[in-house]
Amino acid sequence: MCAGTATALLPQTLLSFEPPSTTKDFTTLRFGMVADVHKDLIPDANKRLEKFISEAIKREVDFLIQLGDFCMSDHNNREFLAIWETFKGPKYHVLGNHDMDRNSKSEILDFWGASDTYYSFDFQGFHFIVLDANFLYQDGRFIDYEKANFYVNDNYRTFVDDQQIAWFKADLEGTKLPTIVFSHQSLWHYQWGVKNRLTLQKIMEAHTDKIICCMNGHNHIDFHHQQNGIDYVEINSMSYQWMEDKYQSTKHYPQQFYEQYKMLPNIAPYKDPLYAFATLGPLGSLSIEGVRSEWVAPSPYDLGMPKRVYGSEYSARISDYNIKK
Repeated sequence: MCAGTATALLPQTLLSFEPPSTTKDFTTLRFGMVADVHKDLIPDANKRLEKFISEAIKREVDFLIQLGDFCMSDHNNREFLAIWETFKGPKYHVLGNHDMDRNSKSEILDFWGASDTYYSFDFQGFHFIVLDANFLYQDGRFIDYEKANFYVNDNYRTFVDDQQIAWFKADLEGTKLPTIVFSHQSLWHYQWGVKNRLTLQKIMEAHTDKIICCMNGHNHIDFHHQQNGIDYVEINSMSYQWMEDKYQSTKHYPQQFYEQYKMLPNIAPYKDPLYAFATLGPLGSLSIEGVRSEWVAPSPYDLGMPKRVYGSEYSARISDYNIKK
């Protein structure tokens, strides 16, 4: 199912951003986004990415961005990256925690052809900020994620370092343009978010006139949260939901794949790849058009998984969002 066929099926959620009058002369900008493909964990990642890239090319979007947990630095992933490169426009990367399961940050950036772990850029009258929350904080110092060193006590991980926070504050103060903030981990989520997110939230809340919204992956959920004038949009995984061991299944894929992909029994895949296309309008308006799919049987609920609490529910969709002023 392509994004275009899904539009009528999904509710539209109004976001809170008030576009400044200075955006009135800007042109429409369209971009495509995907999160948590996890090339190294599933056998059909190439086909999923191909569908997204094909749709992006057909729509003639201005740029693409992937929100992390994309692929590791492995020669077997060259074909996957080659699919990504068939889109000839600008492409941007966000570091996900699992991208450093085997690599350092510099190694994965080099493999992707990216240059920085956090950065900002302007595009057709809009400002975009990419953050890196892949830091441990132990004994009073920040430590880069690398080669799976983050598999430690959860209290120590998912931080944005002080140097980056100072840069973020200065960057946001230095722009007059409507801004979107991208991160892999959530800047709001109470359970799986950035540990020092309050500091980042306070910086953004001082500039609510600039912040259109924040977008993240990581949690493999479809959700929108509004807090103190800032909208936070969770972009669901392109591929699957992770299941606890007691809900494992070997019925989603042909049996030979379970020998090659050792974690596959814990994966509840979506039938169709999930992705989204965003449109920024001349008045600073934003609409997000997502894809709605279904679970490959048996679904997590068929396997006995209970429904999660509000803000953490599993689903096989990315919802539509819209600002109407």
